[in-house]
Amino acid sequence: MYSGFLLVNTLASVVTSLPAPTSQDLAYNTNLLHLMEHIFFHPDICQERSTDSTYRYRWDLKGIAPSPLTFEARARNDVRIGLSAEDRDLDYMYEIVIGGDGNTRSFIRRDVGARLVEVDTPGILSDTEFRGFWIGGSVDGTISVGKQGEQTPFMQWTDPHPLPVIYVGYTTAYGSTGDFKFSC
Repeated sequence: MYSGFLLVNTLASVVTSLPAPTSQDLAYNTNLLHLMEHIFFHPDICQERSTDSTYRYRWDLKGIAPSPLTFEARARNDVRIGLSAEDRDLDYMYEIVIGGDGNTRSFIRRDVGARLVEVDTPGILSDTEFRGFWIGGSVDGTISVGKQGEQTPFMQWTDPHPLPVIYVGYTTAYGSTGDFKFSC
């Protein structure tokens, strides 16, 4: 999973070690930079999104998932964050559910299968105010989920066979609509 989180640092080190472009390369490099701006997630640009009550991931955030991913959500229940190698639902991806089961439990799933870790989180979401969260990943395959302003995660799981994560999707489910603020 964490190749996506680490890809940004790797690309930065490669770019800084490249020789300066020649005048012939300037047009190409300018086009490449514009393309990269549209692909990569911008952790310093606020991206506000909304969902209807349909359980359908939206993959319209700009590119690579930073670690930690920070966001705020306002929803009655079932805030879901998808972590994927592509900007679409895959058979092999992670799903972080906050406020599932009627806003009483949170859990992490892989491949949209069984709950791999599950914790009681009654009232963690609100449909009247934004609540902040973060999701972190590490090279050993650990996914951590915490509340904004708290360093200790309320939920954590280590995947013995980590999946690559490059894109972040979001949705709500079970009749809940939602408003999201990513990196705001």
